[in-house]
Amino acid sequence: MAKNNDFSVLITGTGFSGICVGIQLKKAGFHNFKILEKANEVGGTWRDNHYPGAACDVKSNLYSFSFEPNPNWSREYSPQPEILEYTKYCVQKYGLYDHIIFDWEVKSAKYNDESGIWTITNQRKEKLTANAIVVGNGPLHIPSLPDIKGINDFKGEVFHSSNWNHDYNLRNKNVCVIGTGASAIQFVPEIQPKVKKLYLMQRTAPWVLPKPDGEFSTRQNVLFEKAPIMQRLSREFIYYFNEFQLVGMKYEKRILKLGEMLGKWHINKHIKDKELRKKLTPTFNLGCKRVLLSNNYYPALAQENVDVVTEGIQEFTKDSVITNDGKSRKIDAIILGTGFHVADSFQYYDVKGRDGIAMKDVFSVAPQAYYGTCVHHFPNLFFMLGPNTGLGHNSMIYMIESQTNYIVDAIKKMINQNIKSIEVRKDVQTKFNEEIQKKLEGTIWLSGCKSWYLSEDGKNYTVWPGFTLEYRNRTKNIHLPDYNVELRRVEKREMEMA
Repeated sequence: MAKNNDFSVLITGTGFSGICVGIQLKKAGFHNFKILEKANEVGGTWRDNHYPGAACDVKSNLYSFSFEPNPNWSREYSPQPEILEYTKYCVQKYGLYDHIIFDWEVKSAKYNDESGIWTITNQRKEKLTANAIVVGNGPLHIPSLPDIKGINDFKGEVFHSSNWNHDYNLRNKNVCVIGTGASAIQFVPEIQPKVKKLYLMQRTAPWVLPKPDGEFSTRQNVLFEKAPIMQRLSREFIYYFNEFQLVGMKYEKRILKLGEMLGKWHINKHIKDKELRKKLTPTFNLGCKRVLLSNNYYPALAQENVDVVTEGIQEFTKDSVITNDGKSRKIDAIILGTGFHVADSFQYYDVKGRDGIAMKDVFSVAPQAYYGTCVHHFPNLFFMLGPNTGLGHNSMIYMIESQTNYIVDAIKKMINQNIKSIEVRKDVQTKFNEEIQKKLEGTIWLSGCKSWYLSEDGKNYTVWPGFTLEYRNRTKNIHLPDYNVELRRVEKREMEMA
């Protein structure tokens, strides 16, 4: 792709990240880019996670692009099929299908120091080259599979929630569900009425609050369409309401006690059995793990065909699950609601940057980046939703749009100033991450519980520890003095002015 001064960009993934970058590049007048998609359709997370009950836990009017409101959402919280259709609509409207190469799974990427060009290789050993890469496949695509004794010897059906087997009939089956996270609390109520027996293997009880959901009436949809300002005001209200939650998570944790009171009321309302109520009551502070929303999770667990098991799994046999108390339960299927590799997801990339340095080696020490976007040793490579861009309180679409502003500005400057490569300075990246870790001290995310926010060494390389407004303001434009800049046909130097 890359020829002489014909600057080119490769984007990986067609979820919200890849779509957003593609749209904004076109709006900026840049068209020499391709989006590489491993599947045969767009959608990312919302294409892959099609388990029963899959839906967003951020309200629809906020979980969508600010520049492309959808007045026709059916509910306050959109179900998976509607979000998937929304992504397809955006791709179609903004003419991105012509830029997408389907069935192209990136297996490796290598940077050439001399040419400043990246070479990307797929599953068929085919290669593409580009001046810059935008990694838009996000952290929620590598399933976290439990290493439990005997699970590979189990003769029944086994699948992860992100690879749901719709051909397998769960009716009248004894099903073992592992995990009580965001996916499980959505699919458990959907499968509970069908199965003969559901064993829910719970390690830690999550905080589950009532979901303020409801259908949009035809009148509301018409109002949003005819008077877009009303939908815009709805979006702004939702955004600032969510943003306020950071006050409790970071500055005044006593505010979160109100949420804990609501959570316990929610349990007491639906769970009458005292022992079960005790099992389902969290023992950690609200917000330390991801706060979940559901109106039907607790009612499902109260049914006679559900057994919440907290003893821990010792092993599986060919037809049973055995818990640490020695009890054996006959099962027909295992469903893994065990989430994804998040804090360590970037270690799975086969990427080699300047001087052949491997990303997995760099990130094995500490998965750190500059604004979650650029990493020292890896010129012209931009992450979407990289380290410390996750949120525990607001919409990731907001972060995606913020990062896109930063990346598009970087690409424009590279083209306009004849820049061969930009690489974030090591001292800048180090100082930034020291700031991030300091801001995380004393927050609810480091209050003692074990969560997917944390790495094995107990550090939080996942969450942005501030208001998203701050992140937006700090990423409006790239600041070239923060980077080592190499001009084309000019000796490498450090920029002194933007």
